[in-house]
Amino acid sequence: MKKQILTIVLAIATILIVTTSYASDKTSSKSGKGYIVHSVIDGRQAMTAYNKRGKWIYTIQQYSLDNLDKNIIDRVRSVYYEYGVTSIQKIEQPGMETVYVVHLENTKSIKLIRLTNDDMELVQDFTKG
Repeated sequence: MKKQILTIVLAIATILIVTTSYASDKTSSKSGKGYIVHSVIDGRQAMTAYNKRGKWIYTIQQYSLDNLDKNIIDRVRSVYYEYGVTSIQKIEQPGMETVYVVHLENTKSIKLIRLTNDDMELVQDFTKG
C-alpha cells in the first residue's frame, strides 16, 4: 500500500513539475535516483534534478554566447582581462549559495573560474598546443 501511494505521489509531482513550471520546451526523464527536467528558462537551457520523492536537488542553467550575464562577465574580466568568456553555467542548490562556472579562453589557454557572491577561484587551467 505504501509503495502504491508513493508511486501515485511521484506521478503527481512529476506532472506538476512539468506542467506548472514557468519554463518552456520542457521534457523530463526518470532515472533510478529521481527525475531530470530539461527546459528553457529566460532563453537558457536548464536541467533540474529532483529525488524520488520530488524534492529539488539542483538546477544548472547554461548561458549561451547570445545571453551571457554582463555583470558576471565584468567581474571576471576585471581579473582575467586578456580572456574572452565563452560560456557560463549557473548552478543552484537548496540551502547553498548560487555558483557560476565561467569558461574563459584566449590564444594560449582555457580557464574555468568558480564565482560566487564573494569569491572567485581558478578551478582549472589548460594550456593550448
